[in-house]
Amino acid sequence: MKYIKKALKKLKDIENKKTILVVEDERPLLEVVNMRLQKNGFEVITARSIDEVFNAGLEKKCLGIIASRSIKEALDHLTNLEKIDAIWLDHNLLGKENGIDFIKKLKKNGGFWKKIPIFVISNTENSKTIQSYIDLGISKYYVKSNHRLDEIIQDIDTSLSLSR
Repeated sequence: MKYIKKALKKLKDIENKKTILVVEDERPLLEVVNMRLQKNGFEVITARSIDEVFNAGLEKKCLGIIASRSIKEALDHLTNLEKIDAIWLDHNLLGKENGIDFIKKLKKNGGFWKKIPIFVISNTENSKTIQSYIDLGISKYYVKSNHRLDEIIQDIDTSLSLSR
């Protein structure tokens, strides 16, 4: 009976895990954020560009590339994206588009994506850029150099706990 209770608790913990999509162009930082979020009990999906998010070129867990070679893989990719509870977003990304472009694409899709909490973590301190993010309805904007990683993760965790 003791083992059954323990297994049920473990299963409940897995079901209650929140998934965060981390979109960050700097690979070393992406790896650290991925590791720290997982250590704090989050499932993590990572990408370095907007194309990786929308075209199934996502990196998951050990930062291995997920390539979409079939319709099934593409559908699995979309299913994984629909499980996302929050987004960790940098302003500067690989490719031609930035974080503002990413949010505009999400909001354009509406539905589930319109309501997802977005936390922008960037070194960009330009007040016009920050205001653009606020106007797009982000949850919070962090200047990387002014906040510790643990502080940001705790804020995200608290925010997600309050929204349950």
